[in-house]
Amino acid sequence: MFKEIRHTQFPPTAKPLMVYDGNCGFCMYWIIKWKKITENKVDYKAYQEVHQQFEDIAEQHFKDAVRLITTDGSLYSGPDAAYYTYFNQNKYRFLHLWYNRYAWFKNLSNWIYKWIANNRGLMYKVSVALFGMDPRQNKKYWLFYLLLLIGLIAVMSFYLANSASQ
Repeated sequence: MFKEIRHTQFPPTAKPLMVYDGNCGFCMYWIIKWKKITENKVDYKAYQEVHQQFEDIAEQHFKDAVRLITTDGSLYSGPDAAYYTYFNQNKYRFLHLWYNRYAWFKNLSNWIYKWIANNRGLMYKVSVALFGMDPRQNKKYWLFYLLLLIGLIAVMSFYLANSASQ
């Protein structure tokens, strides 16, 4: 699991900075989506470009999870980096609040984040299938595809649970 880091002595000066893995197709796909959401209010840089600027954060920590660094030096890691980005855009504000208020939500978010991080190739393919090759343009029926995928997973889980109990 990634280490939560709360502060750096070397914050960005102009606007918050999201630091991600520039060698990860899944990461770059979703960074493009985040750029659209944040409307140029957040800078995005690959850790490979900027990790040396943060002398008090080991490079490994950037490899382990996405990091959002604010202009006051506060750091948000993993799923909370995404949640805080949304929080600052007044979208889905509850996610950041829940992450910090409810242990069950934090644990679930961290578990999902870790699972996705360990399956980036698969999740990239799922993202493309649901949202299209161009992350700037959503497929027209992405919600239908997402609900279909969730339904298939639910049916398979139900089937497997019943098979195991017999």
